[in-house]
Amino acid sequence: MTVSYNLDISSVTTLSFVRLLFRWRGSIWKSVVVELTIWIISFLIISYVYRYAMDEDEKRIFERLAAYCDKKLDYIPLTFMLGFFVTIVVDRWRQIFSNMGWIEDVALTIATLIRGDSKEIILTRRTIIRYMVLSQVLVFRDISMRVRRRFPNMESIVTAGFLHENEKVELEKIDIVYNKYWAPVNWALTLVFRAHKDGHIAAPPSMNSCINEIKTFRAKLAQLCNYDWVPIPIAYPQVVFLAVRVYFLICLVSRQYILSDEANNRSVVRFIAHETKIIRPRTVGSALVRDAVQYMHEPLVQCFHSVDQSSH
Repeated sequence: MTVSYNLDISSVTTLSFVRLLFRWRGSIWKSVVVELTIWIISFLIISYVYRYAMDEDEKRIFERLAAYCDKKLDYIPLTFMLGFFVTIVVDRWRQIFSNMGWIEDVALTIATLIRGDSKEIILTRRTIIRYMVLSQVLVFRDISMRVRRRFPNMESIVTAGFLHENEKVELEKIDIVYNKYWAPVNWALTLVFRAHKDGHIAAPPSMNSCINEIKTFRAKLAQLCNYDWVPIPIAYPQVVFLAVRVYFLICLVSRQYILSDEANNRSVVRFIAHETKIIRPRTVGSALVRDAVQYMHEPLVQCFHSVDQSSH
């Protein structure tokens, strides 16, 4: 689920990162909180059993098992698998968002190229746009639960004004087992051709522009249907989900804190103490004064020594 968080990072403050990190709705925390809690509890239980419920021989066996699991953990290419899977998911999300279908392009083209101020022409332009939105509603009803709840049946679409009763009857007369998303698009193309035939579209290239905009809109809706009908092959999610869970299941043993001094994989925490020499300011000042006096005293001594030699 996509959750807007732009307001949380709209200003650069110290707490912006904290607000973004601890957002709950749609966050990673909400997705993994149950499994993370189970994993932490299991890790603590295994740690308690290792420390207090095992004898020395059993601890040695557990330590060798932990070392073996930690060594073989690299056999699961988790980074590569997650990177590949996330790339697929993000690309599908981007393509779905790009093909949502914006009616403004079709509406602007129709309003520009179908000229006229009569009630018939105004109604024609509005009907073409209504047919395109109707096709979009029919598609969204099958791929979105929110739209399905908003329009549970054809009567609700009629009530909303996207479909008329006579059009509903015509739509129900189409006796095919497949979806009927194409029917409103066909009606819209028919109206465009009729407007060109009646002289309300200036030239054939203008009619082609209207048709191309309608076809582009329909192609985007078809792309959404394709993503809904054909998901990622189930083998890929199964492999990734299994690999991640097996990886963290092995980590319950391999990441334990090993206590034995004889174990090769003994966990060691080293504390490095630094010796700090504190120099008192008075000592530093005394040394500086002594060096300065010696530096000024040496030329005077040399001068007096040369004067004594010349007098003799």
